[in-house]
Amino acid sequence: MADIDADLKIELDGLDYEIQAAKKNLPDYSSRHFNTEREKALIFSLRRAIELSEGCLLCANQSLLAPVYVMTRGLLESLIWVCWITKSSENAQTYIDATKNELKRIARKNLETGHGRVVDIETKEDKTQELLKSDWVKDIKPRLGIESAAKDVGLGKLYTQMYGFLSIFAHGIMFETNASTKEDMSNTLAIANVLMECINLVVNNWIVSRKQTPIKEIYAILQ
Repeated sequence: MADIDADLKIELDGLDYEIQAAKKNLPDYSSRHFNTEREKALIFSLRRAIELSEGCLLCANQSLLAPVYVMTRGLLESLIWVCWITKSSENAQTYIDATKNELKRIARKNLETGHGRVVDIETKEDKTQELLKSDWVKDIKPRLGIESAAKDVGLGKLYTQMYGFLSIFAHGIMFETNASTKEDMSNTLAIANVLMECINLVVNNWIVSRKQTPIKEIYAILQ
């Protein structure tokens, strides 16, 4: 038990270290005058990774394993996205536009199923069908897929090994798989720890040096 407690503390301290490193760098990253959409997307992703990592710490300290799994999956997604964003300015713009496209997709589904409608504020006339036939709906881009992004940057193996298992907890289909032992918590935090370390590395390499991080360096950290 003592060894497990010691291992758990090591992972908690390690993840906190990566969080503090990211927080320390954020002001410098954000204030650089030559930041483009690519750098802004990376900074946004780093902020999200910090929040997810802090969530892992908070939940771990309350012995809440299931949400730690869910947030660790979020960190895996963040790593894939930052690698994909650094690959090209086009990728960065696609990532930025994805939010708008997803919101449009949600609106379209609600309108098409009759769960929502569009009404002219002045005339109160129903404009739902008019909107559904407009360019506003027709120009919705295909959904941005995390699996295709992972394969595109060379992280397909990592995605295959980890994403499905972590998704079980995110989707709530983990019947009798949530033992929530300290060993499970320590192992999951170890994954979160190295993912956050990799995210810090990828973001720092690009914003400071405009250098894409070789995938082999990421796998070396993850081993």
